[in-house]
Amino acid sequence: MKPALNFRAVSLTFLIAFSISYILCIAGGLVFDWRMYESWAPLLPGFTWPLTIGGFFIGLLWIVGYSLYGAALLVFPYNYFTQQSRYGQ
Repeated sequence: MKPALNFRAVSLTFLIAFSISYILCIAGGLVFDWRMYESWAPLLPGFTWPLTIGGFFIGLLWIVGYSLYGAALLVFPYNYFTQQSRYGQ
């Protein structure tokens, strides 16, 4: 019997991974003049560079949304198809 994926655990995992990546890219942009903000800006509407407090938190809000969306895309189909294969339907 295959275990079901936990939506909360997967979404928190995505949230932690995406948030750390986001913060490291911003820190790299501020300290080392990396240009990662050019990648983040199209994906996070409201995120601005040069960095503002509001833009930073809007970016984090989008990260939360993308984490939930990614977890939903992974967890629900996986649990559905593993349940279907368990019962031979």
